[in-house]
Amino acid sequence: MNEAEVALLAEQVRVDGYCVLPGLLPPDRVQAMLVRFEALIAEKQAREAFNRGEHRFQMYLPWAPPFSAPVFYEHPAVLAVTEAVIGSDPALVYFASDTPLPGADYQRVHSDTRLLFPEAAHSLPAYGLVLNVPLVDCSEENGSLEFWPGGTHLLPSAVDRERLAQTMQSRRANLKAGDGLLRDLRMWHRGTPNHSTRLRPHLALVYVRPWYRFEQEVPALPRADYDALGERAQRLLRYAKIY
Repeated sequence: MNEAEVALLAEQVRVDGYCVLPGLLPPDRVQAMLVRFEALIAEKQAREAFNRGEHRFQMYLPWAPPFSAPVFYEHPAVLAVTEAVIGSDPALVYFASDTPLPGADYQRVHSDTRLLFPEAAHSLPAYGLVLNVPLVDCSEENGSLEFWPGGTHLLPSAVDRERLAQTMQSRRANLKAGDGLLRDLRMWHRGTPNHSTRLRPHLALVYVRPWYRFEQEVPALPRADYDALGERAQRLLRYAKIY
């Protein structure tokens, strides 16, 4: 993308809370990820209870092929917009997924992080962005993400989100497999029912300003894999757990 395109997308994130990056991952990469993902989540379902509501899983991703491809976590378009919004030195602090299986219901309306000053009514610049990449086409049948753009990322926390959201216009992230949804961590959203017969996986990466500590587990990768990364990737993953 050229500078004008990056600037426009960054402004969309600042004002609306999100932007869409179509065709972020190539179809062959998406298919490889989907095959591996389905195997991993089947293993998880066999040994663990649902952890994000009935028939819904949050699952951390292993730092291994096909997920560890630079085209995913170090995509130039994603980093260009991210750096325009939260500064030139972001950190990658979350490497996971969210998946409603058939039978999943609505989640509560929520944001993905806490506010820095919840007692104040000030609108602060973004300090964290999440990238969602679906591995299948998303629709209202299989539980596409519902979100409230246009300012919810700038509201204080001392409001009744569930009640207020019912009076506000929402959107559905009816994305194609491999598209990217880049959104402010604070923007209101919720998972929706999956009425289909297949799971609807979203991969999720979180990029933050270097001083912000996200609440979830950081990525984990072997020392040999970390040492093999380029300088920029190592900088992105400087808070990762290296073992």
